[in-house]
Amino acid sequence: MKTATIYTNGKIKFTLENYGKTAGVCEVHGIAIHSVVSQLKKRAMHVSGEVHYVFGIGNRLALSRQSFKRGQEVGSFTIG
Repeated sequence: MKTATIYTNGKIKFTLENYGKTAGVCEVHGIAIHSVVSQLKKRAMHVSGEVHYVFGIGNRLALSRQSFKRGQEVGSFTIG
């Protein structure tokens, strides 16, 4: 079964679609793994607004300690 890693920045939960499981963690910027869930659970969490999909690669400082909304661009990241 495929799994997805859910991260948190202290305010919200999100996925980092272009990062590996541990590559998304950044202790300096407060980004940590919140949980590992199934793909189905990830989709259900996204539909309910509990999780945001984050696409892109760049400086994760842009994701640090802020809230997101769908369609927003944060640094080199796009929020889905």
